[in-house]
Amino acid sequence: MSSALSALNRSQREKLSNFQAVTGAPAKLAADFLRRYNWSLDQAVDSFFTEGHSFAASGRPAVEAVDARKVEALFRQYMSAEDSTIRPEGIEQLCNDLGISTLDPVTLVISWHCRASHMGVFTREEFSSGMQRLGCDDLQKLKAKLEDMRSQLQDRAICKEVYGYTFQFALDQGQRCLPLEMSVEFWKLLLPPHFALLDAWLDFVEQKVKNAVSKDTWLMLYDLATQVKPDLSDYDLNGGAWPVVLDEFVEHVRAKQGGTQQAL
Repeated sequence: MSSALSALNRSQREKLSNFQAVTGAPAKLAADFLRRYNWSLDQAVDSFFTEGHSFAASGRPAVEAVDARKVEALFRQYMSAEDSTIRPEGIEQLCNDLGISTLDPVTLVISWHCRASHMGVFTREEFSSGMQRLGCDDLQKLKAKLEDMRSQLQDRAICKEVYGYTFQFALDQGQRCLPLEMSVEFWKLLLPPHFALLDAWLDFVEQKVKNAVSKDTWLMLYDLATQVKPDLSDYDLNGGAWPVVLDEFVEHVRAKQGGTQQAL
């Protein structure tokens, strides 16, 4: 980085990064535009596209070629005037235009592709980079990708990525554990294709669990769902490094299974 760029303060560096993510412009050109408009990101981006500049955004090869100007226009369609991000109202409108509910699990896949940091917010950089990854620069292209993204949740490896991402994404600032009620709703969205004992787990949680869910428990539950046999016969209560709550769940299920066999 040149000395001129290294002298930028934190806010300017962030705007520079956002400008580059949206436009794909080199750092020096991005800084020139931002300085020209006194570091107003919106004005600088507008001017960049008005003047007809075009670069491959962020230098990343996309699934399909996308038009950065169209991505910016799509972002602005749902952007809040307050802080130049897409807020919950804009996300709800985007979902309406896509013909999906905000509670559709595919919204988590979109957020994962955008690497969104916080639930209910897309920054310009997050949204633009997500559309680059998806190869979408207008609403119809994004709508056409919905079934592909939905099918990704059926893939055990990809769903694990989305599932792991969701924990951090859903945390409020300063939180280390996810509220139980919220965890239950996400389990209902993400785990049905992969967890044969999901109903039993949710019943157990409702009856026995009172505490918020730690990251370790969250992640290990996916391993239980996808790596242990549905009858739990290969779950090692003694030698495994499972969270206590999962040990208790397995004991609970085995006790019920034993009772059922005795009744027969």
